[in-house]
Amino acid sequence: MQMFTQFVSSSLLAAAVAVIVPSIADAQEFYEGKTINVIVGASAGSGGDVSARTFMAGLAGKIPGNPSIVVRNMEGAGGAVALNFTYEKADPDGLTFYYGNWDPMAVLAGGEGIRFVPEEFGVIGSAANERGTVVRTDAGDGLKAPSDIATVSGLRVGGRASSNTNDLIGNLALTVIGADFRYIPGFKSMGKMAPGILSGELQAGHTATGGYSRFFVQTTADGETMMLFYHPFFDENGSIIVPDEAPFYDGLPSLRDLHVEIHGTEPSGIEWETYKWLRTNVHATSPAMMAPPGTPGELLEMLRTAYQDTWADPSFQESWLAQFGDAPHVNSTASTIAAFQDYREITPEMLAVVEQMVELGN
Repeated sequence: MQMFTQFVSSSLLAAAVAVIVPSIADAQEFYEGKTINVIVGASAGSGGDVSARTFMAGLAGKIPGNPSIVVRNMEGAGGAVALNFTYEKADPDGLTFYYGNWDPMAVLAGGEGIRFVPEEFGVIGSAANERGTVVRTDAGDGLKAPSDIATVSGLRVGGRASSNTNDLIGNLALTVIGADFRYIPGFKSMGKMAPGILSGELQAGHTATGGYSRFFVQTTADGETMMLFYHPFFDENGSIIVPDEAPFYDGLPSLRDLHVEIHGTEPSGIEWETYKWLRTNVHATSPAMMAPPGTPGELLEMLRTAYQDTWADPSFQESWLAQFGDAPHVNSTASTIAAFQDYREITPEMLAVVEQMVELGN
């Protein structure tokens, strides 16, 4: 069983909010008897929806005043509909928040319909769920091991949108290992995608622990599906952090390990460097919880504390592990804020790779 971990950034950031904020005492009483609406850009019953609801059930008890939290599903455009709504229309009154991928590369690469500006959100926290790619074992001539993906031609990979963080990183990972695949976007969530994978209309899809635990545990046990790899985390020096146990299930290779198995060499080149940068600076901070621009800073501080306290609660950790099997990597508040402020520092060469991945959906 993996331990809950926390990455701490050396960046020290202060959030300036140009609104009138309540005093600490008022803030602690603010949520009593109130209802918080959390916008989730995934369909009800999907992996992202289930993980959001699981987290919110724990968070509610950590917020002073013990407010109710209601999850509102707002699917569409790979999450952009929910992000645009939170950015443009949600009231900055401390009662509406967004939870999910924040898709900064969609902003930089000019993803269709993108109007939100990530650094203007009120950042609360982030924790990266384990992620990887699930595939049918009858793809091509059949897969007995993840390395057999090298023999498959035209793998049909379902997805939400090519600019969506999960799909962008997943497609880039397939590119790094040299997989021959065709990306088919337009599915609003894994809840919509899973039936296509299970029926054979699709052959693969990118998923987090929520989607895997909800849709593919039994089919994997039965040999109908398997994970190809898991996405590794990297330390501040760019070295892979080797977990005590492989995510999803024992023996599953990381993307790096799968590359070595297929090609006999370490991954390298601009696509690998872009993958490492995105995995560290973007993917590792998704899903994130954030507030509409202009939300009072004092309420944000209280919610940031509640966010961290939820993940640190042993009883909540136990319930999360029972549901999903793997613990997320919980980021410090400072490192999450830094990610929202620093994502534009991607190099032109890396951005060109991102733009190529976004083009897969066109």
